[in-house]
Amino acid sequence: MNRLPHWDMSPIYPSPDSAEFHSDIKRLSEKGRELAGAASSLPLKDLIALKDECDSIIITLTAYADALLSTDSDNPIFLKASGEAEAALVEYQSAEDAFLRAVAGRKDEFSDPELRNHRKYLEDILIEESHLMTPAEEALAAELSRSGSSAWERLMRSVTSTVTEDGKTLTELRLLASDPDRDVRKKAFEQELKLLDNHKTAIAASLNGIKGTVLALERRRGWMDPLDRSLFSSCIDRGILDSLIDAIRDALPMFHDYFRTKAKLLGVAKMDFFDLFAPVGKSSAVYSFEEARNIVVSSYKSFSSEMGMFADNAFAANWIDAEPRKGKAGGAYDTFFPQAGESRVFCNFDGSYDSVSTLAHELGHAYHDSVVKDLPPSLSTYPMTLAETASIFGEMLVFDHVLASASSDEALTVIESFVQSAAQVIVDIYSRFLFERSAFEERRSGEVSADRFSELMLDAQEKAYGDAIGIKHRYMWAVKSHYYSADFSYYNYPYAFGELFALSLYARKDEEDFISVYKKVLRNTGMKSAAECAAIAGEDITAPSFWKNGIDVIASYAERLKSWL
Repeated sequence: MNRLPHWDMSPIYPSPDSAEFHSDIKRLSEKGRELAGAASSLPLKDLIALKDECDSIIITLTAYADALLSTDSDNPIFLKASGEAEAALVEYQSAEDAFLRAVAGRKDEFSDPELRNHRKYLEDILIEESHLMTPAEEALAAELSRSGSSAWERLMRSVTSTVTEDGKTLTELRLLASDPDRDVRKKAFEQELKLLDNHKTAIAASLNGIKGTVLALERRRGWMDPLDRSLFSSCIDRGILDSLIDAIRDALPMFHDYFRTKAKLLGVAKMDFFDLFAPVGKSSAVYSFEEARNIVVSSYKSFSSEMGMFADNAFAANWIDAEPRKGKAGGAYDTFFPQAGESRVFCNFDGSYDSVSTLAHELGHAYHDSVVKDLPPSLSTYPMTLAETASIFGEMLVFDHVLASASSDEALTVIESFVQSAAQVIVDIYSRFLFERSAFEERRSGEVSADRFSELMLDAQEKAYGDAIGIKHRYMWAVKSHYYSADFSYYNYPYAFGELFALSLYARKDEEDFISVYKKVLRNTGMKSAAECAAIAGEDITAPSFWKNGIDVIASYAERLKSWL
């Protein structure tokens, strides 16, 4: 395989120690002071415009620094830039607080016709402002975050991306989870457990620090539970979440049946955790990065020529960092830089079909960003629940494209990969949700030991996977970086929401003029609630049948797998 690409960040800033990067830090400081000083004097629409200008700068600064650090967590230049961006964010938060308090006190201006698209934005500000501590307390919380929750998050990321077991990093070991050789998978799994066991104290300290901070601050801000704050940020209510969770529980027997089917296809009596990502079938297809590019571009183009051109440009402009390497974090993500109007995609490409699907997924996020890039942050910042819409849609385009010309062996591999991925987004996400809920409950009473976190994880996995899976993964709490965000708790259920929401939209992709409906949904994700965005497409997410429709799509492919037994 030729050397995999590293992304080109020069259109964002020439370098993290460049004059341009530091000029934006200075500009943000100046604009932030202007925002705080003008909070009561500027017309509301002008005040929001100034806030949008500030937000564009800080989003770009922090996204840039975080992206660089995720490719090399020990790089001193990247670490310095991350610290500088974080310091700028801390300083700016006092201006944000002044803005929220000022806007909440000017409800008489909410009816301005020029702010009609800002209805939800303004309503959310009223709720957010009602949960602020005093200005002095908020300023102190922001300043302490640098040596508190943010420092704990950096520690977790540094430990899990740099430590090794038998010369392999955690990222490299996890990539072996999809190796066709069961002995290789098992050995990598055991090495992973050993690595995490050796460093569990530091990682548990990180999780304790972050969850303890969240509980303390949310309590002082008047949130009854971190889940309430998460639901507000996700633009849904508890009733919608309960409906989603109920649908997931109802679907568990179907997924357990799939796990048993996969065990038979693998030729084992029962699957263990290290078998979850095992490839199925005799297909030996390994994709070069160029082949992956052609598949993604062709798949996108089959639905929309505009989407095809967008994906092609992302590859041509070198937006993608694909090579796994020491110091690079695991996983994949898309990040957007509003000042440049461009995205970047981070992944660890290994030539598997799953890697091709991941590229399509992350470029779906990037396409979503492109649909709203001309809108200001106040109208384009969308919640996690709706963030997965375009990414899952992109995955499905690749799935159908590859399946259309696949041989029987290839079809088996591709279909199983789809159901495997869906099982992660539904079943594993359910276990993550249960774990985080129990972790918060235990943390209320004090520090939680690493071994206790493992017990909670195994209990959550037992509820999700049941006896369909034998050996489970007691250290998944130490693997998933999503638990280590103080800014967004319960970074899990939105994925299940997005999967089922996207599947319901995708089932209608051949309807006349659906491309325009799809773009309209994406366009409004920062301006309307999740329920309102669904209504644009004629969907009702409060109805139990909505979630079942998405589950049924997955179930139909899980059932097809039995024809290969």
